[in-house]
Amino acid sequence: MNHPNSIRIVRILIVIWYLVGIAGFMNRSLQLYFQMLTPFGIIAAALLLMVFHEPKNLKNGLIFFGIALLGFVVELIGVNTQALFGFYGYGNSLGPKLWNTPFVIGLNWLILIYCISSIAQPIRDSWYFPLIGASAMVVFDWLMEPVAVATDMWSWFGDTIPVKNYLDWFLISGFIFLIFRILKVDIHNRIGGILLLMQVIFFLVLNVSFRIA
Repeated sequence: MNHPNSIRIVRILIVIWYLVGIAGFMNRSLQLYFQMLTPFGIIAAALLLMVFHEPKNLKNGLIFFGIALLGFVVELIGVNTQALFGFYGYGNSLGPKLWNTPFVIGLNWLILIYCISSIAQPIRDSWYFPLIGASAMVVFDWLMEPVAVATDMWSWFGDTIPVKNYLDWFLISGFIFLIFRILKVDIHNRIGGILLLMQVIFFLVLNVSFRIA
C-alpha cells in the first residue's frame, strides 16, 4: 500500500472527499445527508491512517488504541459530569452513543493527535513538542467548534464556548503528546499530512461560510 501510485491515488481521493464534503455541507438541502455520513468519514480516516502507518507493531497498536479509548473516556466524563470542557451535549451527527458519548469521538482524538505527530516528526524528541502539539490542537478546535455546533455534532449550554474547553483541550492533548515523546512513538505516514491539511481546509471554509451565511 506504500507504493507511490497507491499513495498518489489515495491522496487525490482524500482531497476529493473533503471538497465534496465542503460542497455538501454548504448546500442546505444536502447538509442533513452529509451529517449522516460524518461518522463513516471519521472511521474511514482512522482506517486509512492505520493502513499507511509505518512501522506496524504491537507497541504502536496498543498506544493508538489507548489514545482512542482515552479520547472517548474524557469526552464521556465531560459530557456527563461537566468536569471537563464545560457544559455541552452531543447531537446526532456523530452517530450511535454510549452514555451520551458517540463511539467515534475517540477516533477523532486519535486522528488529530496522530496527524499532528506525523507532521511534527522533526521536533518529536524536543522538550517543546507537547506544547506545540497541544497548541495546534487548540487552534484546530477553535476552527472546528462553530462548524460542529452548526451541524449538530455537539452544542454548548450557553451563548459562548467556554475558555475551559480550550484549556482542557490543551492540557489533555499536551499530556498525550508528552506520552508520545516519552514512549518514543515512531510514526511514518505518507498520507497524514494531506489528511490533516484537508481537515483544516474543511473546517476553515465551513467556518467562514457559516459565519457569513
